[in-house]
Amino acid sequence: MELLKLLIADDEENIRNGLKCILDWKSLGYQFSGEASNGKDTINQIIDLKPDLVILDIKMPGLTGIEVISQTKTYFQKHNLTMPAFLILSGYSEFEYAQKTINLGAKAYLLKPVDEDQLQEKVISIAKEINEQKLMKDTYKNTELLSLRDYLLRIIQDEEVNPDEISHTSFFENLNESFYQVAIFHKNYFENFDSKEFKTSIENYFSFFNYQTLKTNDKIIIIFKTNNEQAVKNCLERASKLGGKTFISLGSSGKGIEGIKNSYKEAIFLERYLFFMSDYAYISNDVIPESQKSIQNKESLDNIINNLIFCIETYDKKKLEEKEVEFDTYLSSIKDNSKDIKKYFIYLIIELRNKLSSKYPERDISDGESYEIVPKFLEMTSYKDCFQYFKMILNNFIENFNFNTSDSVIVKVIAYIKSNYSEDLKLETLGDMFNCNSAYLGKKVKKYTGLQFNTYLDNLRIEEAKNKIKNTDLKIYQISKLVGYANTDYFFMKFKKNTGYTPKEYKKLLENQSQNDEK
Repeated sequence: MELLKLLIADDEENIRNGLKCILDWKSLGYQFSGEASNGKDTINQIIDLKPDLVILDIKMPGLTGIEVISQTKTYFQKHNLTMPAFLILSGYSEFEYAQKTINLGAKAYLLKPVDEDQLQEKVISIAKEINEQKLMKDTYKNTELLSLRDYLLRIIQDEEVNPDEISHTSFFENLNESFYQVAIFHKNYFENFDSKEFKTSIENYFSFFNYQTLKTNDKIIIIFKTNNEQAVKNCLERASKLGGKTFISLGSSGKGIEGIKNSYKEAIFLERYLFFMSDYAYISNDVIPESQKSIQNKESLDNIINNLIFCIETYDKKKLEEKEVEFDTYLSSIKDNSKDIKKYFIYLIIELRNKLSSKYPERDISDGESYEIVPKFLEMTSYKDCFQYFKMILNNFIENFNFNTSDSVIVKVIAYIKSNYSEDLKLETLGDMFNCNSAYLGKKVKKYTGLQFNTYLDNLRIEEAKNKIKNTDLKIYQISKLVGYANTDYFFMKFKKNTGYTPKEYKKLLENQSQNDEK
């Protein structure tokens, strides 16, 4: 049994010291928690320490013992607190004093000098009574709490409930006019979820709220009774620092039973965003960009795979990065649940490997850690981690595919030309860069592309020029420089040879086609 707190109040120091030593308080179930020498200090100590028993002198400076009991009673009733027990000490034997203190609730009235046996008998009796009352109160509270939590569980499970069943509890006072808000702490996104320190910290963060907690195997559900949404968010922001990633979802505030139901449903729905938005303190509707709330039509994964294969075949790392960004945008927008998103990653990698192996059976196609792919993805708790791992696998593919093969050098050369066509490229320069003879390199370009080096380079530049004429308002001389031709006249000649039109004629042709399409 927990020791009861004892406060001794007497204006004579020697009496206070004597009372502390006269009995073995600990063996009797008490611990000394404070002392006071006047009436005003006694009341302050009672309010601050909330002792279980006060041994109180009837005559003290400032306020009498009777006034102390009376004012304490008024304060504790106003704040719905349990009154301490009072044991009165007095040098007076008048019946009037005894009657007043007993009427105010004092448990005993002893005359000074105090008889040790009599004092011990009284404090033992008082301890027994206090402990019995605490036990009854705890039993009632536990029963009421279980009923309340069962009731809340039925509410969030969308079962029919009768508000009269538990309307007497403070949590449901003024039910229809009170605001409730639900926050959910998700175990799958927080490794320290089951620790005692975590649960104690949660209780400390929300100690000044009127709230109830429901616990399941993978969630802690906190239901707040408050209309101060900002205060809840501030506390969640502090609580979020307990984890390395986002693990809290928060529903909106609402009135009554329907407010609890709707807030819970919203918090559950928002769980899917935890996987994608791992750098937030918590997830709520007001932190999710509108662009991420819309579900887009799913692109064909086969189409994505074919684009990635082309990048790997041509060792086009720049294009591969662009495709990765496109895929990132696509997956982030569809907002499927985390399991489905992981399936996309796994399917994409396995199919990519299988198609490359089928198309190039003579090559050793490896992702670097094939056997780990499925378990690795399944154990990840954030979209960011999944995507970083996916990028690493793609990088392994492109490097392993082109490593030490007869075409590896030319593939890298072609990729470099595609990314740097606007530079002053020459076979001699490329030969130096890739450690091979320029004549040999020219033959490899012809074999790989079907075109002479200069013709292949001109074709790349003219194609890009056509795109810029079509999609920008740049001047022809500006386009000429951007695609690698410092001499505009030379650019005109190359453009007409390739397309049959001068750049201006080509632009006019596009304009006429556009006008005809609009008719």
